[in-house]
Amino acid sequence: MTQEIVGGADLRGRIRDIISNELELAPGELTETGSFIDEYDADSLSLITIITRFEKELGIVLPKDEVAQLVDLNSVYALVQQYAAGEPQSV
Repeated sequence: MTQEIVGGADLRGRIRDIISNELELAPGELTETGSFIDEYDADSLSLITIITRFEKELGIVLPKDEVAQLVDLNSVYALVQQYAAGEPQSV
């Protein structure tokens, strides 16, 4: 069994769906190590929009100054884990 980085497969799936939607990617196109900027043509505005959707849809608040840390899906999982650690995992 693999260890989940963030509160379960359901949350990971929701994170993946939000990012895929914002970057206009087909299902399955987003990989855990693919660079948002280099491989998926993301810009800082799209990354800020992703952070905003995490807050609205998942209740996870990531500071806007952390946008530079969002380089790939694995970095998002790690950042969400860091900021959600003190919150109840109700999502």
